[in-house]
Amino acid sequence: MTPPTETPARPRGWWGPSLMRRTLLALLAAMALVWLVLLGQAAITHYRAMGTNPGVRQLAQGLAGALATLDQPAEARALVHGMAHTLNAMRADVDLLQGTLVLLQLQDRTGQLLHSSAAGVHAVVLAGDAGHAAMDVAGTPHWVAWESTGPWRVVVAEPRLADARLLGFMGEDLAASVLLALPLVGLPLWLAVRTGLRPLARLDAQIAARSAHDLRPLQHLPPQRELRGLAQSFDQLLARLRAHLAREKALVHDAAHELRTPMAVIATQAHVLAQAPEGPARAQASEALMRAVQRAAHLSEQLLTLAALEEAPAQRPTAPQDLMALLQDCLAERADWAEGLGVELSLDGPDALELPLDRQLLWSALGNVLDNALKHGCGPGAGREVQLRVRQEGGDVVVWIADDGPGIAAGEQDRVFERFWRSPRARSSGSGLGLTIAQQAMGHLGGQVCLGPGLHGRGVGFTLRWPVAG
Repeated sequence: MTPPTETPARPRGWWGPSLMRRTLLALLAAMALVWLVLLGQAAITHYRAMGTNPGVRQLAQGLAGALATLDQPAEARALVHGMAHTLNAMRADVDLLQGTLVLLQLQDRTGQLLHSSAAGVHAVVLAGDAGHAAMDVAGTPHWVAWESTGPWRVVVAEPRLADARLLGFMGEDLAASVLLALPLVGLPLWLAVRTGLRPLARLDAQIAARSAHDLRPLQHLPPQRELRGLAQSFDQLLARLRAHLAREKALVHDAAHELRTPMAVIATQAHVLAQAPEGPARAQASEALMRAVQRAAHLSEQLLTLAALEEAPAQRPTAPQDLMALLQDCLAERADWAEGLGVELSLDGPDALELPLDRQLLWSALGNVLDNALKHGCGPGAGREVQLRVRQEGGDVVVWIADDGPGIAAGEQDRVFERFWRSPRARSSGSGLGLTIAQQAMGHLGGQVCLGPGLHGRGVGFTLRWPVAG
């Protein structure tokens, strides 16, 4: 005995799959992306400013303006010396700038060095009266600006910070702002997600509280559009399950009803056979028993075929086969039966028709429609001809099977595809499943079987149509 399969417990807590966790992680990722974008923007702005109007240039212009009022070299040197001392004292209080000193030089118009705030540094060689550039000073990269006024030229050189150090400082500064904004954005988002998931939790509880046999529609549909669609899809699934179970119950009920008659005949004839003496009575009982067994076997086979068709998924065949050869085989299998009934079988169509097709499904559909024509439309006192015609219409294949028998009354035509239905005027017994099986098989091929007129204004015709698989 196979042990029952245990339903795996749903993972709970932070480590299980969670929409809440995914949303919060997405928020963190979004904030990190914002931080990277702001950092990139700040870096671009900084380097653009240093290339067009850097701070050292503004400082050089301001210092040149102060030197414009001075005529004596000693006064000019004192001003430059005092400015260098003040600037470097201020830089010592800034973490990013600690360990770096601004270089201020005072030159005359010819470039001769009059004063340098750093001992041992030669005069910076410059071109023109004013400008700014990135250059090496004493072997170290600097941002350099110079400005001329009167007899003086002032040079300001600021050590250029390494890109990694500058970006690190900017990143830390921006991180503080992003972290400050995180709870302001995250808290409303968390509340929105938590509140938004409550209807889903109620829907989950409503479904979990049901028993395995409760297939009624959901009593309370959530008002949210997204969840309402999910609930409606679930209700549609329940509706399909209810319809499936109803079909299964009907099939079991009808099968039991249909099998009751041959089983009763088998039991009766077996009893007669056991009691009958040798002779005509025993032979008659044996023959009746055999017919009942054959009928029960045929019904069981039809039921199994129908159940297999209802459960099998639709498939698209890919291997091309000759449809005309299949039809010829189908007719050849029934040739002796038709000859015994005095029925002429004919096939009209191309010599060969290679198509991707499902041989088993087509064989089942064609065979059951042919059997129906031979059993109910032909024979003594009825039709004498069954025709098959094959053609292609656009992207469809059409097979028409028609007889010239008594036909089907107009009031009964709507019921010919019902399970176990047999016309009260039927000329022979049957399971009442043949046309149902044909309809199911054509449905799996993506096609249909339709009822129409027969041959010569008499009988009945069935049109089997399905699209050519590409």
